[in-house]
Formats: sequence, structure tokens, C-alpha cells
Amino acid sequence: MRYELTIGTPDALCIHCADPRFQTAFRRFIREELGVKMPMVIALPGVTSHFGMSAALPKNWAAMKNHIRTMTERHDVTRVILINHDDCKGYAKVASHFGGLAKLGNAQRKHIHGLAEFIRKEFLPGAQFELYQARIVNGVEVEFEKIA
Repeated sequence: MRYELTIGTPDALCIHCADPRFQTAFRRFIREELGVKMPMVIALPGVTSHFGMSAALPKNWAAMKNHIRTMTERHDVTRVILINHDDCKGYAKVASHFGGLAKLGNAQRKHIHGLAEFIRKEFLPGAQFELYQARIVNGVEVEFEKIA
């Protein structure tokens, strides 16, 4: 079996969690709702925690920075989409570093804003940034909330 190779220029850098429960929702949201035709995707467990926990987990942050650098050196996209999600197991694993699960939501918001600012400053100063939280609805669906 053969599959189509997409030819063209990426129109967005999309960074989100690797949690398999959310992958279909992430792909559909990025393509159908946000209109991204050719996303450059970085998917890592607890994705924005790599930025927020850089002092405690420097190897994770170094790896993530390298992924971002690799993507942005090849393509100077003008749009960056960052997505966190509810019930993140990657964040739960490091929750003790930022005050426990009760503070997870605040940590995610702080980290997603911090990561956006870092990418803007270091790699894509002219890009438009869009930040989202994927919410679990009734335990079986996902909806996306734009973060201001």
C-alpha cells in the first residue's frame, strides 16, 4: 500500500501532548477548525511541562528546545499553535514539583504562556501565537478553549 506524500510549505508549528486519547481531536481541530493545511507537529508527553520544569528536568527541556530549533530552522512559519489538555498524565507525573494536582491548571496556564514567549523570543519573533486547552466533556468528547 502507498500513501500520499504532502508537498508544500508548512503553515504552522503545532505543539501538543502525545497522549493517544487526544490525537484524533488534536488533528481534526488543527485542520478543520483552525484551517492548518500542513502542520509541523511536535508531540511530547506533558508538552508544556518541559518548559515549566526546565530547572528540575533539564534534559526534557533540552530535548524539546532541540525539536523546536530543528523545526524552525527549516521553516519560518508565521503561526504557532500550543495546546494543553485536561487529565494530562505527563503533568500528573511532575505535579509534586509545582505544588500538587490541585495547582495543575494554574501550572499549565503559566507554562503555556511561558513557552509561547520563549518561542517568540528565541525562534519566531514575527509569528502569531494561539494557545488552547483541550477540555474533556462528559468523559467522551473533547472541546477546545482558547486561552487569552
